[in-house]
Amino acid sequence: MSYKRLKFVIGPVVVVLVLVWIATSALNSTLAYYQTVSELYDMEEEGALEGKRLKVIGEVVPGTIQRTTDSVTFTIVDLDTNQTLDVNFVGTDPLPDTFRDYAEAVVDGEYAGNGLFTGTTLQAKCASKYERELDAGIISESTQMTASPNGI
Repeated sequence: MSYKRLKFVIGPVVVVLVLVWIATSALNSTLAYYQTVSELYDMEEEGALEGKRLKVIGEVVPGTIQRTTDSVTFTIVDLDTNQTLDVNFVGTDPLPDTFRDYAEAVVDGEYAGNGLFTGTTLQAKCASKYERELDAGIISESTQMTASPNGI
């Protein structure tokens, strides 16, 4: 193969390899696995958390949501083991409307190993929170129907 033809083969191969490397790097930096609070603590004991981006899921403990001008702190609990985790949310996105006591929260961020999880993204699920609030006597059944027309 002549040198001119070799240039046209090597050039595209190099471009494709660079694009694959960029895509892999971007995917690894945004990839995060769901962990429960107890799974997070288990990973901490194994020393497998250093430099990893994580998603932690748990139910917001009632009365722990504290808002400041630049962050929101709250505590989530793993209902299976009753282990809790303090969360400091410093993201720039607005808080979800469904974020409140008893909501199931998914926080994306990093754990420094000091009992505090720093989150940059927050999602709140609402599937069972109304039932838990109803059982706890925080809301009435009529409030539940107003808040969630489907009763969910």
